[in-house]
Amino acid sequence: MAKKIKGKDWYTVVAPKFFEEKVLGDTPADDVNKVLGRTISTPLVFVSKDMSKYYIKVKFKITKVEGNKAYTEFHGMECLRDYISRLVRHRITRIDIVQKLKTKDDKRIAIKILIITNRKVTRGVEKNIRTFVEQTLEKLTSENNLDSLLAKILNDSIKQKIMKEGGKIYPIRAFEIRRMDVM
Repeated sequence: MAKKIKGKDWYTVVAPKFFEEKVLGDTPADDVNKVLGRTISTPLVFVSKDMSKYYIKVKFKITKVEGNKAYTEFHGMECLRDYISRLVRHRITRIDIVQKLKTKDDKRIAIKILIITNRKVTRGVEKNIRTFVEQTLEKLTSENNLDSLLAKILNDSIKQKIMKEGGKIYPIRAFEIRRMDVM
């Protein structure tokens, strides 16, 4: 536990069940109500021990306080900017998609997607890829609750499906969910 700050209590911040309720850290507050609503960002590697996802940062929002423990819910995720900039090169096409979707358990999410092709493509091919990805994500989101959707994102099953089936339209070099926010 951190050192005592005059007039403030320390609350241990705990990750959601999906992330095995790992301790994220401590936060000070002079009132319990001031702890509610705070957001905490941490690298995904810290809560999942998956080193292949070193470039993802996850956000948690404190929703409940019991005693000196502050429980969180998943609030979003984001790829680091330097990782994205390493993917983007000359003579390729970068396709950005922004979608607002609703999960099976009525959680509204906003997703920003990055698709990179092997070479420059025409506007028609770009439109076909964009339409395919939008329809696929809309279908997957409406069929899954937030936890199962997050599991599919983190184990790359969505990425593999889109790269395999989207590759029939035009070869896709990279597909990333650049940012995801729970609204």
